[in-house]
Amino acid sequence: MKTRTRLPLAGLLAALAVMVSVTSAPVTAQTAKPGAAAKEKLVVRFTWKLKGEYAPLFVALDKGYFAAEGLDVDLAEGQGAQTVLRLIAAGTENIGYGPAVAAAQAVSQGMPVKVGALYQTKAPMGVIAFPDVPLKTPKDLEGKRIGISVGETFTDMLEPFTKINKIDLSKITRIQMDNSARTSQFLSRKVDVMSVYLSNELPVLEQRTGVKFNVMRVADFGLNLVGASYYVSNDFAKQNPQAVAKLLRATAKGYADAMKDPKAAAEIMNKHMKVKENPDVLLAQVKATVESTNAPKGRPIGWQNEADWNTTLDLLMSTGAIKERKDLSLYYTNEFLK
Repeated sequence: MKTRTRLPLAGLLAALAVMVSVTSAPVTAQTAKPGAAAKEKLVVRFTWKLKGEYAPLFVALDKGYFAAEGLDVDLAEGQGAQTVLRLIAAGTENIGYGPAVAAAQAVSQGMPVKVGALYQTKAPMGVIAFPDVPLKTPKDLEGKRIGISVGETFTDMLEPFTKINKIDLSKITRIQMDNSARTSQFLSRKVDVMSVYLSNELPVLEQRTGVKFNVMRVADFGLNLVGASYYVSNDFAKQNPQAVAKLLRATAKGYADAMKDPKAAAEIMNKHMKVKENPDVLLAQVKATVESTNAPKGRPIGWQNEADWNTTLDLLMSTGAIKERKDLSLYYTNEFLK
């Protein structure tokens, strides 16, 4: 029978304050065999440390899909979406992988980047509460305390979320805190609810605490934001269109395999973790990732729809997260997926 390890509360708070994203791993690459034709080198910079939601790319790496396209791909850790996007805009990096919302904000600020492929039309975000705290619908947020942090996605989206669902924002107690403190404040019951990514923090919290939290998926209640995506610099895309197309083609195969067999994808991911993650946590992260992956019927994985982008940009404009809405062609392109 499987058992769950429970940490003492003090140790748990310290361990979880930085969450799963502190797990580190070296840059991982496919290396050419002696005598093999030279492959085109690409570095994909993740926006954070290695975690289960990156598994489809490691499936593509592990199964040789990148190599089959003539690519030598490094999958490298990053230090946040804005940092990665600034590096891409400056030409220091060429390709990034992270939340498309961050790219939308970067484009609106004039950065010469765009999204070349989108893997989630509804980012897997949720709000969680302990089992004794009712949380089924947005109305249940009224009368609750929630930790909010500058730059945290749901913090920025809370006001439009309440408007969409016709609930009274003034009845929600918002407590300002550093983003790194949200987890410890939630676990010590100083706030009632916390926003999480279902593909990241939630599986870690449930495994570490042994608690099955109440979960409200915000996409089920109208908060539809684009999620995981590839960023590419405009100059690199213009100068290397075939390389970008090959990368996206191989990645789509990795996603397809992960969708068919999340367990195998999680096992591949764990092989690349410097500090091995609990297999159940990784599997839950991978499942949450691929369950939110979709593509328009008849289109390849990664294809983007105008309607999805309009929904996201409308939300970002309504919150002031972007000050200017530019032509859609500046935010994304499907040219590398045709």
